Amino acid sequence: MSGGSTDVFKQYASFYDAIYATKDYEAEAAFVHSVLQDRGVKPGSSVLDLGCGTGGHAVPLARRGYRVTGVDRSAEMIERARKKVAEASVEVDLEVGDIREVRLRRRFDAAIAMFAVMSYQCTNADLAAALATVRAHLDVGGIFLFDAWFGPAVLAQRPERRRLTATAPDGDRIERLAEPRLDVVNQTVEVRYSITRFRDGKRLETAHESHLVRFLFAQEIAYFLEQSGFRMAAIGPFMDLSRLPDERDWNVSILAAAV
Repeated sequence: MSGGSTDVFKQYASFYDAIYATKDYEAEAAFVHSVLQDRGVKPGSSVLDLGCGTGGHAVPLARRGYRVTGVDRSAEMIERARKKVAEASVEVDLEVGDIREVRLRRRFDAAIAMFAVMSYQCTNADLAAALATVRAHLDVGGIFLFDAWFGPAVLAQRPERRRLTATAPDGDRIERLAEPRLDVVNQTVEVRYSITRFRDGKRLETAHESHLVRFLFAQEIAYFLEQSGFRMAAIGPFMDLSRLPDERDWNVSILAAAV
């Protein structure tokens, strides 16, 4: 992820993979691969992974033969990504950088920003800057695939307090309490996390994080894309571009083409 305060992800990085151990990165990478192929971007092509986190998508894409470059603002996330890349025996270029500002001085065949990275761009200026970064790294016809929180679903379903329990690689138990605050005017949800590590029933440490996430609407997405040199080619439920999204779909996938 990228686009918020670096400190937000500094402690969070140590818990990140345990918390999202059940997230099906392989299925998401397969979806990305399918979309890329449909658009003529074959294995061997270059892919820019913005907000790459700990490499959950970069590694399986590299296994499929893509030349992946990952960028994330969190040095801690990038360090964990490097370990995953080494363990998988694949090649992925990894860079620490803010997706609103980074310029790698090269072009890519496609770009992705998965796991609501674009929803972490909470102001209009941040969203425009992030899209400008994507456009600067694509030639005309290059594609950009990303996902975001979908406004109609957020307003229809409303964010709820949630508790998640996970097991860290060392066997410690991780508990995360998420307490959201909805701001309908600014189109944001502030999610306050309390993440606690337990060992043998004893609490070892607790980290507190606050993540601000923006929800977006279809016409708003299309407008920002158009202003940034893109055409919105498709929008659908997360990992499903075969139908239009509705208020059931909290997350949506968006495919854009550089013009």
